[in-house]
Amino acid sequence: MKKYIITLSILFAALAMSAQEVIWKMTYDVAFPFSSTKEFTDQVSWRGLSLDVDRFVGDNLAVGFGFSWSTFVEKESDSSYERDLILLHGTQVRYINNIPLTARLSWYQPLDALELYGTLGVGAAWHELRREIGTFAFVGNYWQFAMTPEVGAVFPVGSSYLTAKVRYVMAFETDDAPDLSYLSVGLGFAW
Repeated sequence: MKKYIITLSILFAALAMSAQEVIWKMTYDVAFPFSSTKEFTDQVSWRGLSLDVDRFVGDNLAVGFGFSWSTFVEKESDSSYERDLILLHGTQVRYINNIPLTARLSWYQPLDALELYGTLGVGAAWHELRREIGTFAFVGNYWQFAMTPEVGAVFPVGSSYLTAKVRYVMAFETDDAPDLSYLSVGLGFAW
C-alpha cells in the first residue's frame, strides 16, 4: 500500500509542477451504500475525504488523478455469525474501508457565476471488509477495477473557491471479492 501512496504523490507533484492551469479540489464526503456494500453494512458513511487534481489540456477538457477514502461502520448487538462450521454469538461490528485511485477525464463548462463539470474516473479501488465478534476478526483485503463517474460545480466565494460534487464509486466483482458501490456527496474547497 505504501508504494501506491508514494507513486500517487509523485504523480500529483509532477502534474502540479508541469501544469499551466491546474485545479485542485479537496472535499469532505458523506457516502450512501448500494448493492453488496449495503448488504454488509447498511449505515451511511460520515467518514470520507477526497483529493482530486485536474490539469487543463484544452479550453474545457482536463485530465488528472483522484484519490478518495470512505469508511462504513455498523454495530449490531446480540448477533450470530457462522463461518467454517463455527457459530459465534455476541456484538458484531462490520467495517468497510475503501480507497479508490483513479485517472480522470473531465469536461468543464463555465457559466456566469460558477463552473460545472462532469468527470469519469477509471482505476483501481482497494477495500477492506472487516467483521469483528468479541475477540475474533475476519478480514478481507481486495484490489478491484473501479470506475467513478462524477458531476459537480466550482464557484467563487470572495477570494476563494468552493466545490460541490456527487460521485458514484463502483468497484467490480472478482472471483475473490464482492462488488462495492456507493454514492458520495462532497463539499469542500478548490484552488
